[in-house]
Amino acid sequence: MNSDPNTSHIELLKGELRRDWPAISHARQTTTDRRRRLAELLSGDDSSDANVVVYGSMARQEMTRESDLDWTLLLDKPVDPADLGTTQRIATKIYAAHFAEPGKTNIFGSMTSSHSLVHDIGGQDDTNANTTRRVLLLLESYVPVSRDAYDRVRRHILHRYVEDDYGLNFSSGQMIVPRFLLNDLSRYWRTVTVDFVHKQRAGAGGKWALRNAKLRMSRKLIFAAGLLVCFECHLDPEAEQARLELRDPKRGIAELIRYLERQFSMPPLEILARSVRRHGTSKAAALLFDSYDAFLALLDDPDKRAILRDLDPSQSRTDPVFELVREIGHAFQDGLTHLFFRDNEQLYKLIEFYGVF
Repeated sequence: MNSDPNTSHIELLKGELRRDWPAISHARQTTTDRRRRLAELLSGDDSSDANVVVYGSMARQEMTRESDLDWTLLLDKPVDPADLGTTQRIATKIYAAHFAEPGKTNIFGSMTSSHSLVHDIGGQDDTNANTTRRVLLLLESYVPVSRDAYDRVRRHILHRYVEDDYGLNFSSGQMIVPRFLLNDLSRYWRTVTVDFVHKQRAGAGGKWALRNAKLRMSRKLIFAAGLLVCFECHLDPEAEQARLELRDPKRGIAELIRYLERQFSMPPLEILARSVRRHGTSKAAALLFDSYDAFLALLDDPDKRAILRDLDPSQSRTDPVFELVREIGHAFQDGLTHLFFRDNEQLYKLIEFYGVF
């Protein structure tokens, strides 16, 4: 696969398949416009040790007309009582500019300390909220203004995942896959699926169908992208230097961390497009990206989105909009099944070996 490294893999895939995905293109343009607005709005509001970090659809480049803005003020410094005032000032500016507020889970719209993200990986102090913030900082994040703290914290997190993975560093095996990182990504995915049912019960079914659609698509996309990054450590020719240095006690893990930083700099859909171009068939590519385009088109339709927002679970068997969600979700899952299990023997061996046990 030879191409300009600056060219979007999604655009290359469109050309190779002779397809057009208007909803994906529109969402990327909407995201670009809103990112520009947000950067202008927040100019001067953060510093080298306190950065605004955005998650969700803006980070994935998938914003539709009713997308909210999930954000946090990431602190990489000693505690300062003034940080609360900074966070409140930023929140006031964001919501005064009519960016939609995040959900009421207390994960976003507040401060996040780097200490817990870096040091509490696993154990009783690693709460669901902490796991979510950490994984999304890698797989689904964007910085609109300053990024010094953001880059440091991501690098420290990756250092923990790689340095503490004794199997990766001292194994005599042939597979170079960061298993500590992969297991945490898998734990995040299972946490999301379990929390979906908890929210369903706590909210008496409110927004059930809309959350269900996102679980089938954007949440699953994040997990798939994380798996692919881990597997590309073994498969990607660009990771060869990292693999060689990992086997050299004098060189160690630095190049692998740099490689992971580069991979996680891409949004999830771009990671998926790259891996489909490398390892998948045209059938897998069409299933994945036709369905994802249909998903974004559905979210950008105010009438259909309103139906999903208000639909009672008891109506889901007969509602035509939710039936469309099912069809889209099944097609996306079929595409992932082809990619991971059928199209490429090397990728299949990795998912077979690491996917469950």
